[in-house]
Amino acid sequence: MAVEVVQFLVRKFADSLAEEAVAAAELPFGAQFHDMRDELEKAAVFPANADELRECLYELNDLLAECRVLTTRPNRRSFFTQPDAWRFSKTKKRVTAVRHRVLQCVGNNPDGKAAASREDGAAATAGLDRWTTSWLGKTKIHGFGQQLAELEAKAFKDCGAAAGKLTGVGIVGMGGIGKTALAQLLFSSPRARASFCPRIWMCMSRTACAGADRRKEVLQGILMALGHEEDAILSMDGSNSLAELVIAVHQQLKGKRYLIVFDDVWHIDRWYADVVGVQNAPQRADDWSERLAFGLPKDRGGLVVVTSRLKQAAEVMVGESYLHHVQRSDSESCWAIFKDALSQEKGAVDLDTFNSMKQEILQTCGGLPLAAKTMGDIFARSSFSSPASTSTSQELSKSDHIINGNSGSLK
Repeated sequence: MAVEVVQFLVRKFADSLAEEAVAAAELPFGAQFHDMRDELEKAAVFPANADELRECLYELNDLLAECRVLTTRPNRRSFFTQPDAWRFSKTKKRVTAVRHRVLQCVGNNPDGKAAASREDGAAATAGLDRWTTSWLGKTKIHGFGQQLAELEAKAFKDCGAAAGKLTGVGIVGMGGIGKTALAQLLFSSPRARASFCPRIWMCMSRTACAGADRRKEVLQGILMALGHEEDAILSMDGSNSLAELVIAVHQQLKGKRYLIVFDDVWHIDRWYADVVGVQNAPQRADDWSERLAFGLPKDRGGLVVVTSRLKQAAEVMVGESYLHHVQRSDSESCWAIFKDALSQEKGAVDLDTFNSMKQEILQTCGGLPLAAKTMGDIFARSSFSSPASTSTSQELSKSDHIINGNSGSLK
């Protein structure tokens, strides 16, 4: 089954690249993507290298989707986010690392030498997980109306300038349930646009880049989003650089009613604790580096949103009473998501066949929006779009295996 999954993912990657060529878009890192496609299409897949290739292909398909966003994003800034130059730098590192892993995997080594490259590849890509942004793109989001209303009521209750306090909300739930989507809807809502300036989106990876201080990366990302020159930010690299960065963030946000989203938080330690607490600055000048909270002024009101699979991580940052637990989507919302993904296929799709499979598909999705989208993508790109192809049970089994096998990357 692992070999079949790899073969499916190679086809998906190659088809996506072909679509980019038809669109005549200047895809970032296009030469590297095409080089990897050529190597993957002629490579032999063995049980010994299938697992590593599968992980590389999940990463490649995520990277390709991210580069598509960078290519098609509107050329305007109606909100603050991590600048494209910053994101390009991160993406470039990920592309380089995964290319190194792919080239090692597809060598003529059916005796299992691919496993030897896994440790090197993991070190090279440590912390370079899926990169999220605030941009909703063209994807329609189904089934979050009620949950968004509940979240807005909690988020906007005490965050106005008159209240004079920083409010925090935590969005928690299992992978694939829609935490990032819900945060994107809140971030882009008319009320958020009217209430906060600046609005900043921070993607928090599970670990830092190899050898880097994750705390500094967070602060550097905020400063980049606020328009600071990269050279000036990176020049803060002395023995007291963490304190300098915290002070710089505090000064830039002081007097502003801001919104910051920390998406996909995994860290649970004192430095991230109580970011919305009453203390506006440290009592001693030497303590600036002790807390992220010291970089977030509280005097003008504002909002901090944290998303995490770990309830404890969000609780540490914003408090237990401000958590929103994302609920599984209802069947009709999952079905709408599945059909939207299926409709992306340009060829003919036999809807009657899929309607007859509706209950099986929904049972496999399990109320997870990203699982529904993943299944739609799988069916849209498979030969099952034709009624005379693989059996229902076989295709559902393959979809279930791919979804569960990639559950670690579902957000």
